[in-house]
Amino acid sequence: MEVTDEGEWLDFRTAAPELAETGERLFFQGSEVAAAFLATVAPDRGPRVHPVFPVLAPENLWLFIVNMSPKYRDLKRNAWFALHSLPTVEGGEEFYVRGHATEIIDTDMKERVVRGVEGRQGSSDFEALFQCTLRSVLYTRWDHWGTEKAWPSYSKWEAPARK
Repeated sequence: MEVTDEGEWLDFRTAAPELAETGERLFFQGSEVAAAFLATVAPDRGPRVHPVFPVLAPENLWLFIVNMSPKYRDLKRNAWFALHSLPTVEGGEEFYVRGHATEIIDTDMKERVVRGVEGRQGSSDFEALFQCTLRSVLYTRWDHWGTEKAWPSYSKWEAPARK
């Protein structure tokens, strides 16, 4: 998929290529479509979790969000999000991205992202496009998963401070 030549996901992939590859593997899990849980901040400031199909382009992480949904209203009110991979069948691995989501009104950009996913998402007017700005990434690998000796090991990435 090709949309633009620079962006947040590209910065992350450049800085931590193995971690980015792991995240992509866990988001896709052998499918053509990525899937994850999106956490947003509800009006009462509590967490809200939604299943979503993120779009991972080489340069950016995108979300198509139905503009009538609670998650859309949450992101418009408070841009903070967390995106967590689905559990693997084997267990023992987790991938988590945290940052801000900004709605992209540019219709040309939306059309490019829709083309990039071959029209599987975003082709309806009620699907709003959000670009995800990454703040931090966490990968957890559980050694001895499913046993009393289970123990986590972590790989982390933090975005450089913004000017």
